[in-house]
Amino acid sequence: MQAYATDPLHGDRKKHLNNAAPDDSLHVLVSNGYENIYERGFCNGLTDGGIPFVLISSDRTNYAGLREGTRTVNLRGSQEERRPRWAKAFNLLRYHARLVAYVVRRRPAVIHMFGLLDPAPLCGVFEGVLFRWLCGRYVLTVHDLLPHDRHTRWNAFVFGWSFRVAGCLVVHTARMRDQLIERHGIDPRRIVVMQHGIEPQAPVPATPQRQGRSGALKILFFGKVLRYKGVDVLLKALENLPVPFALTIAGGVWDAELQRELRAQIEAHPNCTSITWGGKYIPEPEIASLFNQADVLVLPYRHIDQSGILFQALRFGVPVVASRVGSLADYVSQDVGEVCAPDDVADLRRALLRLEARLDGMSRARIMAIAGQYEWSRTVEPLKIVYGMARERSSGVEAP
Repeated sequence: MQAYATDPLHGDRKKHLNNAAPDDSLHVLVSNGYENIYERGFCNGLTDGGIPFVLISSDRTNYAGLREGTRTVNLRGSQEERRPRWAKAFNLLRYHARLVAYVVRRRPAVIHMFGLLDPAPLCGVFEGVLFRWLCGRYVLTVHDLLPHDRHTRWNAFVFGWSFRVAGCLVVHTARMRDQLIERHGIDPRRIVVMQHGIEPQAPVPATPQRQGRSGALKILFFGKVLRYKGVDVLLKALENLPVPFALTIAGGVWDAELQRELRAQIEAHPNCTSITWGGKYIPEPEIASLFNQADVLVLPYRHIDQSGILFQALRFGVPVVASRVGSLADYVSQDVGEVCAPDDVADLRRALLRLEARLDGMSRARIMAIAGQYEWSRTVEPLKIVYGMARERSSGVEAP
């Protein structure tokens, strides 16, 4: 029993010696509203790997896309964006009450949070302490050290404590692991590196290459439009691009001021007729068509560790131009695309031109082959150790 109490992946508290043992057959996944693609892919990867679980779901969960027999409990309810604020606030509080009640009642061997919701003091610290106390293992996936565009001292303090509370932290890159160790003093033995995954992609006809470079370069920016993602930098880089292009900005924006700024920038753009922005969320059935029609996906981010959108590009075999921030450059080899300095208009333009010059020689099949190593059924392998040790630990401390 002492081996379990001192296991660095769990911390050194002997909390289960005097408490009822958790249900060692139950693994609970809490997606916290993460994108359907991530939620579905992660869950299906665990199922394919033979790891049983229960998903805490919502009305937005893609139930039809989950493997047959997947167990779900809908505690989050409606996620309709058009609800009034009072309805969202009420639903959020009700959700957290339901989640805590579920954990108290079931006492799972593992509870794995995909990320943190606001408010962080409630979701990261209070609930984290509670889950650490009640469950065999509290696992938290860390996507970023701080919320995007909210790099404040308060957030650094709260998120730092959220990371320290968790018994095990799952990260998608070695860089994130190193930052948790350096900035927050996390024991490296409590951190598990699990590559971001992608869903298997059935072969699709590649978009015919533009022989002789006669057609416009079809550029895609995909995802929610936020300041840190650098759409304004991309627009400036295209002002003097010496080749014809067609830019599609595929994503909604929730920042009214940012929307006004970008709309004004597009209207004043010398090539405004070559820029399309619907300004709305893209339904999943339309995603494949967007990627299949694009010549290049551009990620002009100012800061990030990693992007699931990059993995979507790999999945569809689309070349990428990305800022050299976080771990993005680790995935954008010459076979995949080009990298550039962040927040640098001229360097982004040069990267686009380098890619444009060699686009005919790039193979979408080659990019899709590279993507194969990141399929969820492979990337979730490290979690078998994490979840398996939790079952072993729980059974080991049942008897005093």
